[in-house]
Amino acid sequence: MTQSQAQIGNLTYNAADECYQALVTFHTDEGRIRVASSYAAPLDADPEEVERALISDALTAPDRPNRLRARLKPRLSERPRPAPEPKTPLHGAVDWLRRIGGRAA
Repeated sequence: MTQSQAQIGNLTYNAADECYQALVTFHTDEGRIRVASSYAAPLDADPEEVERALISDALTAPDRPNRLRARLKPRLSERPRPAPEPKTPLHGAVDWLRRIGGRAA
């Protein structure tokens, strides 16, 4: 899994199980992958330690087939854009003729 960035969202503390739970999102070239993650720790645990542990737990998701995860397609802004069409020598003339005819280019 090529990862460019990991993001932790919906962080909660489950007092009954004494663990932190979060939805970790990995932004990859193929889109976003969201994985449910948990880390057993006391409520006053170091926030940086909790963040590292949640990401580490989410990275083990491919090793556990029954793990809750979702793959989302890339956003339109993240998708590669097609190359613009090359302009021909007559391109400007065609645009001009369309404008005279009342049609926008």
